[in-house]
Amino acid sequence: MEASKFIEYHLTLNASHNIANIKCLKNARTMHVQNTANWSLKNAPMASVKIILDKRRAKADGTFSINFQICYSRKTTTRSSKICVKEEEWDDNLKMIRKSHPYAKTLNLKLKKDFADLQSQLLLANEEEVQEYLNPVPVQVVVSQPKKTLYQFVQELINQMREDGQIGNAWVYESSIAALKLFHPLQELYFEDINYDFLNRYNSFLVGKDMMHNTIYLYVRNLRIFFNKAIKSKIVDRAFYPFDDYKLRPEKTKKRAVDIVLLQKISNLNLDDDTALWHTRNFFLLSFYLIGISIVDLALLKKSDSKNGRITYKRRKTGKWYDIKLQPQAIEILNHYSSSTEYLLPIAKLEAKDEEVLIRGIKSKTKLFNKHLGQIVKLLKVETKITTYTARHSWATMAKKAGFSIELIAEALGHEYGNRTTAVYLDTFEPEVIDDMNAKIASILTA
Repeated sequence: MEASKFIEYHLTLNASHNIANIKCLKNARTMHVQNTANWSLKNAPMASVKIILDKRRAKADGTFSINFQICYSRKTTTRSSKICVKEEEWDDNLKMIRKSHPYAKTLNLKLKKDFADLQSQLLLANEEEVQEYLNPVPVQVVVSQPKKTLYQFVQELINQMREDGQIGNAWVYESSIAALKLFHPLQELYFEDINYDFLNRYNSFLVGKDMMHNTIYLYVRNLRIFFNKAIKSKIVDRAFYPFDDYKLRPEKTKKRAVDIVLLQKISNLNLDDDTALWHTRNFFLLSFYLIGISIVDLALLKKSDSKNGRITYKRRKTGKWYDIKLQPQAIEILNHYSSSTEYLLPIAKLEAKDEEVLIRGIKSKTKLFNKHLGQIVKLLKVETKITTYTARHSWATMAKKAGFSIELIAEALGHEYGNRTTAVYLDTFEPEVIDDMNAKIASILTA
């Protein structure tokens, strides 16, 4: 081989060898980086969470806080679950609240959910986010207002109702609270204290007081209303709501309507003019001819509410407006009454200093009217109890027997028929249709 070719061959061989060495070195470095990364991922510290009962400091009521303990890179911190229990109510092996606690089921579900959420957050967190858990930014402490008791919260509702003119509803709430205070006279009653066991004992207490089933239902139903309003006002957490498990239903009451024969006898009964029974009969029949208007609304009718042969008024109970044509029978009764006052009828006390006193006076008169109605049926030698409310029920029953549709009757009475969503899409009946129905029912009574 010539010297020049040998030198060229030798240089080419060395170059190929060097290139191979460089490639091997690069591959080795790449594998080292990958292995190092894999080792780092496998050996990177992971945050762990466990539930503990923090027994270092007891609260004033003897309970301890249940905390979530977070561990990461030999650092430990805790986060409160905002649940506190007594030591004997905590099962440290199972890390859950014992069944002896009245809210064990609800609180354990909340604890389990919050624990799972925290685990998920930490599992997906990067290094910086985990450090935020370990070293939370201090927040400014806001002085919280004293927690409202149930009685304080309901009293605020009652006060607001009075301001809004809802006197009747305010009285119903007051009677419900009065019954509750008989059972639990201490002012320190919080919504969290009301659970399934509390409601059972309260029901037994009211039964022991010989209260009617539907009266008990009313008191418990109002307690449920208070609870729902408190949840919306952020007074109590929904987790403490006890009425998903506790159910109480009203009993069906006896129909208050009376048949057409008895109504005709009441209408035709010979009574001396201007006597208490005579006036009571007039007011009862007026209620009937005005499609079951309540005595409170009847008493508050003003002369300005009667125009062009129609009565227009707003029902106090529901706030719904009514526009009713005066039938000849109603006009005949109204012609007996004329006064210098603003009211159509002499029922309301003119000297009432405020609206609440005015309504109380009318309610008192209603009781007296019911007593007089009892005397009227005795004169007829009939063993039937009737009240001022019987007029409304009897009007509806007669309308149904006369063949009018439930939808038409419901609208005349101011009720919704069917579900509210469907009602939005339905037209209302023309006033003339309701006027004709009322005229026919009135004519049946005076036939």
